[in-house]
Amino acid sequence: MAGQRSKWLWLLIVLLLPVYAQLHTGSWAQRAELRQSQSVGFLVPSQFSRVLACGYKGLLADYQFLRILTFFGDRSLNQQPPTAEDWDYFRDSIDVITDLDPWFYDPYVLTEGLLTWDAGRIEEANALLAKGVRYRTNDWRLPYYIGFNNFFFLKDHAAGAEYIMKAARLPGSPSYLPTLAARLAYYGGKSQTAVLFLKQMLAENSDERLARRLQLRLLALERAAQIEDALQCFRHDQQRDVVKLSELVSSGYLESLPEDPYGGRWGILKNGRVFSTSKFVEKKKTDVE
Repeated sequence: MAGQRSKWLWLLIVLLLPVYAQLHTGSWAQRAELRQSQSVGFLVPSQFSRVLACGYKGLLADYQFLRILTFFGDRSLNQQPPTAEDWDYFRDSIDVITDLDPWFYDPYVLTEGLLTWDAGRIEEANALLAKGVRYRTNDWRLPYYIGFNNFFFLKDHAAGAEYIMKAARLPGSPSYLPTLAARLAYYGGKSQTAVLFLKQMLAENSDERLARRLQLRLLALERAAQIEDALQCFRHDQQRDVVKLSELVSSGYLESLPEDPYGGRWGILKNGRVFSTSKFVEKKKTDVE
């Protein structure tokens, strides 16, 4: 009797398995459609969020951050590109999160990773990162992000140099930042700014290897600034631009063209800017040398 009952039970399971599989597949398909059609949620503005947090602003910031991660994670999982409304929601969410806890580092990283590279909203990302700079005053990474965004995305070398100089002055920043900042300042037409910055960094530096690199860059920029000063005097006196830099020597504005310590040759661009073929980069020593 028990064997007969077991037989019928297994037969029932075999018959119901296809039905269960079909229902299960349909259920997951409906859930996927629901996730894909999920619209942005309601976001409580900062002035109300701070009140509702009741002294637990950090905890509420963590919750909101997890919520935004889940929302965009679902978008990525379903290969659904975020809409303009989604990016507005992201920006506003990060703004609220960093209002609740402006020292919370992860939202700023997410901003740099998504709002700049994926959404292309560089100025909005910079505004959020600038909030972090005001509060995380010893964190070199945030001004570096803003400097990079200005240089790489907005093509604003001067602004990029300003923020990377700020990052270079902060504790724990990489040793290459001073020379990078000086180069950006030079490209942005701020040679004298770059010179003053490097002199300050040299005065504060105790690392011999870094000091050698800074001194080499300083010498190159001082010589570039010397040529630029001569060009300005030539334009003022002659009411025209030079055709070749050798005119500065033949006209008496320079005794000779100073050597580029990196071994390059000086030139002049159509916009009147001085450049060097070395790009102020040291040549690598080969085994033959």
